[in-house]
Amino acid sequence: MINAHHQAGYVHLVIARADKKNALTRAMYQRLSEEIHQAARDESVHAIVLSGDGGVFTAGNDLDDFRTRATDPDPKPSAGLAFIETLMDCDTPVIAAVEGLAIGIGTTMLLHCDSVLTGRSARFKTAFVDLGLVPEAASTVTMPLHLGSRRTSDLLLMGETLNGDEAGDCGLVSRVVEDGQALEQALAQAKKLAGKPREALRATKRLIRAPWREAVRDALERERPVFAERLRSDDCHAALARMEKR
Repeated sequence: MINAHHQAGYVHLVIARADKKNALTRAMYQRLSEEIHQAARDESVHAIVLSGDGGVFTAGNDLDDFRTRATDPDPKPSAGLAFIETLMDCDTPVIAAVEGLAIGIGTTMLLHCDSVLTGRSARFKTAFVDLGLVPEAASTVTMPLHLGSRRTSDLLLMGETLNGDEAGDCGLVSRVVEDGQALEQALAQAKKLAGKPREALRATKRLIRAPWREAVRDALERERPVFAERLRSDDCHAALARMEKR
């Protein structure tokens, strides 16, 4: 479930599936995309805030959805990547508030946000290779852009886990705060943006992203078929089966 809270000058979107650590399903990705599209068109909205319910940002893609796509002979286009494209195309500033887990796309989506605040004990991990997969969400370009190539290898090849302080040190997040304070400070940022001229904000964001916009889109398209191929691989099927037995 995605809860949308419309406030004066901004929208707060909450990933609310706490019993599953806010794992994202196809329907949830679609709702996020719809809400972001709507917010971007709304002239009263100057900022979008993303957060998770229950002290967790998101455990990433729902594994049952992965299993369904992995065995479907004619899988539908990825709703997760459609959501990432929505973030990429959104000129309205996006602020993420991270507490607890940010796994897989829970980490890679942050690379398309304009500001990321995190609690110190948050955990960031991209275990694509462990699942027999490859990185997605254009992270093969956006992560080196933010973190550098060697730190990117630690996360994408080694599957290293970062805490909030480590994520701050390497540039994955904008600001590290005490646990439980990320959302409060993200909302404070949104309120501040709500007082600024909307079109100036949107034009500035476009200019900031212009130098690498095409490179990011090209990366997404390079990754897309390889991820789909790996999702159908024996390696991935075996990894998903092992996780199902846990």
